[in-house]
Amino acid sequence: MNIIESLSDFLKKREETSVNKTPEGFCPNCWGRQEYSGKFYTAVKNEGVDINNIDSKKGWVKDYADKYLLSIQLMHDNDDEVACPKCKITYRPT
Repeated sequence: MNIIESLSDFLKKREETSVNKTPEGFCPNCWGRQEYSGKFYTAVKNEGVDINNIDSKKGWVKDYADKYLLSIQLMHDNDDEVACPKCKITYRPT
């Protein structure tokens, strides 16, 4: 799943539930510690992005992700693990 699809799905699921989880493919450690969740939602609200217009705002979402979130995107490592390039923690996908 690419970065835009992951963030779009995350926004759509947030509308359905109140559970605040990390988007697929991002480091849960960095997402929580840096409070990207709150910063991302504030930016989304200020930009006027919602589940009805997320497709037309893909350019804005991609620019935001490239600027702030690309550094915490999990990368495939050896032995079927994924690693965060920023905090260097490795995870085994479940």
